[in-house]
Amino acid sequence: MKNIGLIGCGAMGKGIAKNLVKNGFHVFAYDRDQQALDICSDIGAHPQASPFEVGKQADAVITSLPGPQIVKDVLLGDDGIFAALKPGSFVLDMSTIDPKTAQDIYLFAKDRSIHFFDCPLSGGPAGADSGTLTIMVGGDEAYINDVLPILHSVGRDIILLGSSGYGQVAKLCHNMLVATITAALGEAFAVGEKAGVPRKQLAEVIQSGSAHNRVLSVFGENIVKDSYEHVLFSLQHMNKDIHLYTETAQYFAQPSPIGLLVSDIYQTAMEKGKGLLDSSAVCQSNE
Repeated sequence: MKNIGLIGCGAMGKGIAKNLVKNGFHVFAYDRDQQALDICSDIGAHPQASPFEVGKQADAVITSLPGPQIVKDVLLGDDGIFAALKPGSFVLDMSTIDPKTAQDIYLFAKDRSIHFFDCPLSGGPAGADSGTLTIMVGGDEAYINDVLPILHSVGRDIILLGSSGYGQVAKLCHNMLVATITAALGEAFAVGEKAGVPRKQLAEVIQSGSAHNRVLSVFGENIVKDSYEHVLFSLQHMNKDIHLYTETAQYFAQPSPIGLLVSDIYQTAMEKGKGLLDSSAVCQSNE
């Protein structure tokens, strides 16, 4: 498979496009934002007028979109991807959505002899740009070898988790922990600072002790410097993910008291107008 469709050319999509082109794939791209599409064109992708036109050109399509509803609209609509794809084609959804939606799309695709994998990502725009993403994969194992060359072009760690939806379960659990640690760091820094210990010194203590964590390594500069305009992963996207996590826990009848608490904290930050800031801006949500 050399012809790859890409729907979504934003912060993650442009890095995905770059590495697909770098690895010899012909990329047919679409985004509603013309500026984002122009960036992908400059990288070497071929702009298309609609998702349907992308599907007509592609052997496999990657979607990188903000949430469940737009994924369904792009894939399942009358003029969507599935209406254009040939039987035997592949769809790799690298968005973060709920597992139930992923499973529904998988069944819809299977009825049309199209192979659907949920492939959510970890690593952010920097990982997308460098091709070092972690990719969590759910879908039919019998067809995974067909798409591994594509996945290895954009990611470093490809983790096969099992049936359709399992990739999304893993991603939501992962982001729930990231959200929880970030919120906890905000509280700890606030208490320490109030008591006279500067954030920078407290960060050094945390990273040299048992509380060492990668969240502080990634987002620490924003938290320590109070520089939340430097967006690594927006708060509105983390808020969406933590809500999907709590909805997933409810769907599977598994109590999630910590998840619900953290969901309330992020929702409060959203209500205070912090959605477009970095997700670590939750650390100032009570100010």
